[in-house]
Amino acid sequence: MSDADGNGEGRVTWRDLHLWQIQPVRDVLLALAVVGLFWLGKKISVVTVPLLLAVLLAYLCEPVIRWMERRTSLHRRGAVVTLLALLVLLVVVPTLAGISLGVAQTATLLSSTASRIELVYQSVQSPGDRVLEGRVSNEAGPAWSWMRDQIADSAQRDELDRVLEMVGAWLRNSTWSLLGATASVGAGALRSALRVVGGVFTFAFGVFLTGFFFYFVATGWSSLRMLSLRVLPDSHRERIIDLARKFDAVISGFVRGRLTIAFVQAVFFSVAYWIIGVPAALIIGPSVAVLSIVPYLALIGIPVSIVLLWLEGHTGVRGAWWWVLGAPCVVYFIGQALDDYVLTPAIQGKSTNMDTPTILFASLAGGALLGVFGMLIAIPIAACLKILIVEVFWPRFREWAEGRASDPLPIEGAGE
Repeated sequence: MSDADGNGEGRVTWRDLHLWQIQPVRDVLLALAVVGLFWLGKKISVVTVPLLLAVLLAYLCEPVIRWMERRTSLHRRGAVVTLLALLVLLVVVPTLAGISLGVAQTATLLSSTASRIELVYQSVQSPGDRVLEGRVSNEAGPAWSWMRDQIADSAQRDELDRVLEMVGAWLRNSTWSLLGATASVGAGALRSALRVVGGVFTFAFGVFLTGFFFYFVATGWSSLRMLSLRVLPDSHRERIIDLARKFDAVISGFVRGRLTIAFVQAVFFSVAYWIIGVPAALIIGPSVAVLSIVPYLALIGIPVSIVLLWLEGHTGVRGAWWWVLGAPCVVYFIGQALDDYVLTPAIQGKSTNMDTPTILFASLAGGALLGVFGMLIAIPIAACLKILIVEVFWPRFREWAEGRASDPLPIEGAGE
């Protein structure tokens, strides 16, 4: 630029600009700011994780809150407080109780398994001791008695003995770790107890922060939406709103659908495994339910439950070979049929367009990069990117491939 008389004294060059006034530098700074925001979110995850959980919970519960406002005399704050109380009573308390029982069941399983391995080890070390052989058969069960016979007859008995001893020691140590204590006394036991107390306090504080943030986010949800609409640029408002609606349909379909189904499946598998006699059912059941988010990955539960049921050595019908092999298969197929023909049509409805590989890859990548914080934001980001690629980038690329555009990027005026 130049001044009015054209002598060029008013010309502005790049040396006269601040760094943030140079467009390429501003673009780099903007990208660094976004990366820094994610980095900061990871560093202060003690706050950001409860906040993100609260936002996700408010998003999930928004239809329920609106329904409560329409069908009852409650105003929005009353509906939020009532829903929060119901969530604590019907979800948080039962979940904590289930986790506690599951940990106790797992500790019992590890302890009993360690005792049985120790008994088999002693019996193998004393091959002529009929008393030990009888104890293995009566106390450990037929599965352990069979393994004892196989080890005793093996040509590599010394090596197997060492393996048994190592596995038994590991299980005993794992049992103590799971219970939050150590076999040592004094300062070691005190440090272990303090770690347990600290972990419980951290978890309780996170639950409190999540509920605290949920109240304010849920009560101000309408204001938050209006604020989001006001900051949209007028030139692209309709396009952005259309993309946001599609984004909402995908995310709500997955989160409200698939995770709700996984919760129902967790209850079903836990009860079913307890009925057929699988030990630590409150740990195995929810684990299989989480795996069921990925189609047919819950098949892993069949061999795991068969082995655990066989090692448990039940008497009567639950100890019969046909029960050990058949009952876990029946449980899986009933659970899969319940998912395919009842839960998915009733809860999730039509496809969310979020395919399983995308969900799995996004969750693992987010967790690997940013931990729990990354896992919480991975699926929404993946859904947003997929919508942008399908709705924005792909049409422009097709136009460029067909010669109707000079640049494949969907940038206004690019290459023109």
